[in-house]
Amino acid sequence: MINIITGNINSGKTTRLLCIYNAKQQGDGFYSPKIFIDGHYAGQEVVRLSTEERKLFSFKKGFIPEGWDEQYYYHSYSFSNNGFLFVRNIVLDIMQNNIEPIYVDEIGPLELNEQGFYNILNLLLKTDKDMYITVRESCIKDVIKKFRLSDCNIIFSTTC
Repeated sequence: MINIITGNINSGKTTRLLCIYNAKQQGDGFYSPKIFIDGHYAGQEVVRLSTEERKLFSFKKGFIPEGWDEQYYYHSYSFSNNGFLFVRNIVLDIMQNNIEPIYVDEIGPLELNEQGFYNILNLLLKTDKDMYITVRESCIKDVIKKFRLSDCNIIFSTTC
């Protein structure tokens, strides 16, 4: 079963994903907490749920650190090659060890443009495992269509 946690930007999708993971006490995946610098939203990390290991993932223009390993730039965001490699390794480990459910934060405009976690999500969908993915409400219809998600459960983001 594909469970889609949805809501607007800053509505608590990631928090809801974490609540579900903590309540179930099983499975693995990743989430992307925000990075703030001097009180300003600067980007995101990517964190493995089971280990809390984390890597820098994205930065907004104006916050990109020196020596940053950009994989690509999308709108005002730069995304890290190391961040994507980290996520890929998490997913390969999950698949190799037959871990379920799988948690993915977040699928949206990048994936609709066949970037970001597009290939990773397609790979995970082939496993036919239970998954929880976060999707912005404005993208949900397009994500369902793009990834052919015919049998999915919609969960609206709220606090735990």
